[in-house]
Amino acid sequence: RGTTRGMPTLTSDAGDRAVERELNVLATKLRRRQITGFRTQANHWLPPDCAADRRAGAQRRRADALADAAQLIERIQHVGAELVRAAPQELCIGNIVRRVLHIVREEVDGLVRERERASGGAGSAADSDQQSAFSTAPSLHNLLAADGSKEGLAGAPELGLAAAHEIKQPIIDGVNELIDELGSLVAAIAEQAPEHIHAREVILTFGKSKIVEAFLKRVAKTERPFEVIVADTAPSYEGAEVARRLSEVGIHTTLITDSAVFALMARINKVIIGTHAVMADGGLLAPAGTLAVALAAQHHSVPFVVCAGIPQLTPIFPTDADDYNLLLAPSPVLSYSETADLEVSAETGADEAGAERACLSGFAADSPNPAYDYVPPELISLLITNIGGTHASYIYRLLAEFYSQQESTCARSTRLASEAGARTQRSCSDSVHPRSAMQPT
Repeated sequence: RGTTRGMPTLTSDAGDRAVERELNVLATKLRRRQITGFRTQANHWLPPDCAADRRAGAQRRRADALADAAQLIERIQHVGAELVRAAPQELCIGNIVRRVLHIVREEVDGLVRERERASGGAGSAADSDQQSAFSTAPSLHNLLAADGSKEGLAGAPELGLAAAHEIKQPIIDGVNELIDELGSLVAAIAEQAPEHIHAREVILTFGKSKIVEAFLKRVAKTERPFEVIVADTAPSYEGAEVARRLSEVGIHTTLITDSAVFALMARINKVIIGTHAVMADGGLLAPAGTLAVALAAQHHSVPFVVCAGIPQLTPIFPTDADDYNLLLAPSPVLSYSETADLEVSAETGADEAGAERACLSGFAADSPNPAYDYVPPELISLLITNIGGTHASYIYRLLAEFYSQQESTCARSTRLASEAGARTQRSCSDSVHPRSAMQPT
C-alpha cells in the first residue's frame, strides 16, 4: 500500500528528477521502517482528504515518453523491484505493484482482442496461437502449469501492438478504482461483522489491527451484547491500547496476558485476528504469538477467523517462513540496563569457565524478538476479505483473479529479495546486538 503514492509517477519519464527523488525518499523511509504495516502505509500515503487531488494529479501525468505498453510494464516492474528491495518484509508493496501490472495487462489484452475482431481475418489457429496469457481460467492446474522461466515480457509479444496513448486513460481509470478499493477496504470488511458475531458470544483477539477493531466496533453499533477478550501481545503490549479503544465504544472488554490464552480458550466462541500477509498456500504471516493462539484454538475446536484485505494476499509460497520474518530490537525483551547487569554477574560469577565464555561472547543470554509467526493454513477456519468470506484452500482462485501469471517471475524475485534482505537484517542485527540473532535449528 505504500506504493500508492508512487503509482501516478510510474507512467512519467524515467529520467525525471522529481520522480526519482520521490522514489528515493519512499524507499529510504521503507528501509528505515518509518513506514511499516499495511494500514500505517495506507494512512501515510493516501489520506482521505487528498485522494481526489491525487487522482486528479494522476490524470495529468504524461506518458509521451513511453513507446508502447511493454515499456510501461518494464518501467513499473523496475520501480516495484526497487521498493521491494527497500523493504522485503513488507509484502503488500509487491502486491500493489502486481495489481497495477494486472490492470495494465488486462487493458492491453482488451485492446489486442478488439483489434483482432476489427481485422476479422483471424482463424481459429491464429486465435489459438495468440490466446491471451492474461486471463487464464483460475484453476489450480493452470496456476501450477504456468511457465515461470519466462522473464520480463517474454511470451507476450502482443504488448508491443498497444501504443501508450491508447491505453493511458483506461489504465488511469483502473488505478483510480484500485485507490477507491484501498480506501473502502476496512469499511467493506467491517460491514460483514454482524453475519459472524452473534449475541452473547465471547470473542478473543490478538495483536493490533485496525481492520479487526473496525470489525468489532461495527457489531457494537447493532447494540448486540457480546464480550471481547484481548491478549496483551507482549513484548509490544499493543493489546492494552486495543482494549482501551474497544471499551470506549461500550464493548465489554477484558485484557489478559498471553500466557492465559490457553486457559481461557474453552470459554471462547471465536478467535478473530488480523494479519500482516496471506501467503499463496493460505497460511498467514501474522504478529509473533499468533501461532500459539491458533494452536490453542485448534485444541479446543474454536473457529479461527482472519480479517484481511485483498491487497494482503501474496502470490508467494513460504518455502521458508523465516525468509520473510524480521528480528526486531531485543530491548523490549531484555533492556540494555539488564544486559549490563548480566555481564557484570557473569564476569564475577563463581564459575570461571562460564564467566570466560560470557566475556568472549559479550552477553550472557540470547533474547530474539521476531516480528512475525507463520500460521499454517490448516489452522485457519475462515478468511474474511473485502469481497467476502473464503476458505484458505481457495486462495489460489483469488490470486488468479487479481494477479497475472506473468508476475510469477516477479513473485520469485520478491522471494529472493526477501531472502537477501532477511540475511542482511540478521547480519546487521548481529553486529549491533548479538542477542538479536536466533539460534539455528
